[in-house]
Amino acid sequence: MKLVGIDIGKHKHFVSIVDKLTGEVILQPVAFSNNAQGFEFLISQIALYPVDSVLIGMEDTGHYHFALLRFLLQKNYSVALINPKTTDLNRRMDGGITKNDKLDTLNICDILSSNKLKKPYRLTSSKKFDLYEQKQLTRLHHSLKEQINVLSNRLQKCIDLVFPEYNSLFKSKYGKVYMSILKQFGSAKAIAQADIRTLRKCFDITGRGNRISLTAEKLKESAKTSVGISSLADEMQIKHLIAHIEL
Repeated sequence: MKLVGIDIGKHKHFVSIVDKLTGEVILQPVAFSNNAQGFEFLISQIALYPVDSVLIGMEDTGHYHFALLRFLLQKNYSVALINPKTTDLNRRMDGGITKNDKLDTLNICDILSSNKLKKPYRLTSSKKFDLYEQKQLTRLHHSLKEQINVLSNRLQKCIDLVFPEYNSLFKSKYGKVYMSILKQFGSAKAIAQADIRTLRKCFDITGRGNRISLTAEKLKESAKTSVGISSLADEMQIKHLIAHIEL
């Protein structure tokens, strides 16, 4: 079995190869770039041995190893991910204190050579990598929902200042007409001063959904008697927030 230790970096990685049976260092630690040329260099070093006789190890930390990990899995290599705490402990047990990229490749090979029943690493696979992508998409979905909630709360705060009666005129918030009016005018003052023909265009939105009973005329009258404050800053913020919410 050939053990391949890879120390991951942002722009370049280091690799060494050790024969598990003899402990001989077949490839002294050498750097390769985190790009296509670097990956091909790595393959040129490990392709000398049958795929099923190679075990590759790297730390499971950050995100810099993802591209290389997927590349190796697609080549059908066995890849072991190691907890950084494990490599740090193993380094200290060998007398090392500070991290050294070159020597850490040999440290990783040493961990891979463990004969313990419970291995100090975990083998990964393409399926697990795909599961990671699903988790990332789920996290992105939740993150976007949180961002929209924050933006929506800020929008409502601005509406409460410039046109506090606005929400009571609609059965539900954030409909097409609701958003169109805010995006174009942004305040009770702007609506009150708007040409009725321009205001009507905001109501002429085709598409699915319930028709609203509110008319441009009723909206304009309500805007004229609104107790909302006149704030150019809040008008601009409303338009800006809607642009982000609708992305």
